[in-house]
Amino acid sequence: MSSGSDPPRRSGTNGDETAGSGLEAGGDADAEAVGSEMPDLGDQWTVDDLDEDWERRAVEMLEDVDFDTELGVELSRDALRLAQGELTRAEFNEKHHDDVYEEFGVDERPTTEAGGIEYESSTRTATSSADGSPLPSVPETDSRPVPSRRGILKSAGAAAAVGMTAGLAGCLDGAAQSTTADATSGEDGNDVQLGMAIDMNHCIACLKCVEACKQENDTDRGTHWMHVFRYEEDEFGDVTEEYMPRPCQHCSEPSCTYVCPTQARHKRSKDGLVLTDYDTCIGCKYCEVACPYGVNFLGKGEPTDKSPGFTGSATDERGETVGGPPPTGVMGKCTFCVHRQDDSAQRGTTACEDDCPVDAIHFGDMNDPESDPRAYLRENDEESRFSLLDQQGTEPNVVYLGTEPTKDAEPVDGPYTYEDLDMETLAESQNGGDGE
Repeated sequence: MSSGSDPPRRSGTNGDETAGSGLEAGGDADAEAVGSEMPDLGDQWTVDDLDEDWERRAVEMLEDVDFDTELGVELSRDALRLAQGELTRAEFNEKHHDDVYEEFGVDERPTTEAGGIEYESSTRTATSSADGSPLPSVPETDSRPVPSRRGILKSAGAAAAVGMTAGLAGCLDGAAQSTTADATSGEDGNDVQLGMAIDMNHCIACLKCVEACKQENDTDRGTHWMHVFRYEEDEFGDVTEEYMPRPCQHCSEPSCTYVCPTQARHKRSKDGLVLTDYDTCIGCKYCEVACPYGVNFLGKGEPTDKSPGFTGSATDERGETVGGPPPTGVMGKCTFCVHRQDDSAQRGTTACEDDCPVDAIHFGDMNDPESDPRAYLRENDEESRFSLLDQQGTEPNVVYLGTEPTKDAEPVDGPYTYEDLDMETLAESQNGGDGE
């Protein structure tokens, strides 16, 4: 991550400390627990650490979607190699292009600008199937790619399984900008990159940030875009419980974007936000496997909290639906409240920061020396700081103040249910508290 004069400093000196070791993270959670574990990746991480346990978890993530599991695992493994610099973008795209196109009928990843290579027709212009009936979700235009018939049939199978509402058709305008931080300039002449400084020393695990996020974004039951890890550290018999809030890291090199066949998952140029275009996401969940932070959830459309805040779907200036709860069968995650960033009255704020009672979360442009997070880092220059799993090469844009979790950190069961969070679902409120 580029943060000017305030680069993150890694805590510890023995090379054995890492974040996220064995701690449970996002995934397709239900109301009773969060989902898949974050891989235990050491400070000297290599792709050889993506072992059988990692592959087992990856396969489990893809069990409920009707797309090629082996392809998703291999794409994700190589996406992490790419982030590490072991593969070039051109090598990665060329290696997997044929398989991606065969599986999905479209591959919007390679471009001459981003990948350095150009393939023969990866897109088509048909808008109807062989029998003349319209293809699902295909816009009436000859300027956007349309998936093959095989891809459409597979999409229909997935739709039957998970109620998918978005089809395969379409891609983002300007795919090269979607995966490249071609951001506009900030006041200091640097690119704008929104991010956070989170002070773990102040966090009290009150879960106000979790509740605020759910109420603001109206996410599915059991889906927590903001999560607070609770874990114990044992140093020479002295056991302490620690807390670490975990939003999406909005990486500068987001591995989740590398694997998206339609480029629905992309990095927005104007502010560096990593977002999902709900209109073109097909719900293959490859982004979930490729992300090391456990922040991705497949939209389930289950009863949500009573939400006095955000309603509907946010459409940004490029006409992409990128905010609010994802439709059923479409991937969603923390957006840094993108609907606020696109609203001049709320720009520069997030729900989790607003509701934190101990001022642990500071949001703003990480490339602006005068922004709130940069100022906070400067004011607390003596505190240890780290970026979560930054050894993977994804360049996360969240900086933590506090002691980095060690490889021996033990997860502690935390409050994950609605009852634990003292939140009422819409179904409960409508049925007089009788539940779903």
